Amino acid sequence: MIKGIRSYWNNNSPRRLFFEASTCLFVATLPLWENLNTIVLWIFVASSVFLIAPKERLQNLKKNNIAFYFLVALYLLFVMGWFFSTNVKDALRDMERTLTLVLIPLIILSHKREDFNLKRIYISLGTGLFIGMLICWAYIIKSIVTNATPWVQAGYFFKWIYNGWNALIPLEGHPSYFAIMIVIFILGIIRMPEFINLRKNKLKLILLLIPFFLFLIETSSRIGVICLIVMIVVTIFRKLEIKKIFYLIGLVAILAILSIKFDYLGSKFATIVDTQGNVTLDRYPRWIAILSDFSNRGNWIFGIGTGDSQALYDMAYSKSGFTIALDNHYNAHNQYIEFLISTGLLGLSIFIIVLLIFFRNTNLKGEAMSFFIIIALFSFSESIFGLSKGVFIFAFFYSLFILWYPNKAIKFK
Repeated sequence: MIKGIRSYWNNNSPRRLFFEASTCLFVATLPLWENLNTIVLWIFVASSVFLIAPKERLQNLKKNNIAFYFLVALYLLFVMGWFFSTNVKDALRDMERTLTLVLIPLIILSHKREDFNLKRIYISLGTGLFIGMLICWAYIIKSIVTNATPWVQAGYFFKWIYNGWNALIPLEGHPSYFAIMIVIFILGIIRMPEFINLRKNKLKLILLLIPFFLFLIETSSRIGVICLIVMIVVTIFRKLEIKKIFYLIGLVAILAILSIKFDYLGSKFATIVDTQGNVTLDRYPRWIAILSDFSNRGNWIFGIGTGDSQALYDMAYSKSGFTIALDNHYNAHNQYIEFLISTGLLGLSIFIIVLLIFFRNTNLKGEAMSFFIIIALFSFSESIFGLSKGVFIFAFFYSLFILWYPNKAIKFK
């Protein structure tokens, strides 16, 4: 073992080791506190600056320059949104939050594939998620045991009081974003060839995944559960095996049972479609109200500006009587609609092109397919660029998978 450590040290310079460690640390802190993750981001950036010379960085970046240029264009949408906004303060905040749409891809795409270790990155993500889960469970246990009637309070473990937003109070996190990171990790474990030896030991695999499945249910994230099921279905039908179909049926049965037990998630699923097949999703009528209000006074080409979009949402909520959405100043909870409202058809088109470039550059090989489907579905349910955490997740994995699963690099000549 000591010889192995010496060999690894001798074959890797301190600067390379520093970069690898900072990369893993950045990924491990993604599920944790945003301030901590932001600090580690700058360590990650600094480690890359020290590792690669500018000339080499430029040469590497040229291999995926179209992907990078369109990510820059995606960021420039927020600059354009500031130009069209009357509420400059909110628009500037959006520009600041989304700056990493340029920074993170600039760092990752200027490296070579060999500079990253996908297996260690997934292990780091799983480690960060597990630490976050332990912190949240410790908070819940403390809340139960310090209650005047802990034996009664323990029964609420499966209720809304300890699920959803309440499950992530210690981390000050958003349940759907945490859920999506859990899904990315689970899919990596059950799909990636790097973990084939782990999957051969079924008991070890099950014991590893149980806490992640449990906490996924605790987040009460409908879109998280849907993304997981959709990706498992896609995985099975790409290489149809009867045994895997039974695995899928078993998984769906377990998730259904857990959804009933964790009745908050079960009640959220029950509000998607009624028994007559009508769409009853609470966000659907809000989307209709937003689009209706936008069609009456919006600029279809360039939108109304990123700083003024919230005012339009609040107006639509007020007119249609969505009191909870109005009181909490909900965003559109749909990234496609967000771009349409704030930056018009131009912005929506650029976002779709960014996704299509990812499709083309990676050919959806390996976990690039998981990420593509997750982002495409997640963007229907959440405004992923509305939180710094969402920008970090998108920018990092988008760039990493383009680098890791190269198809035929598209570039300008």
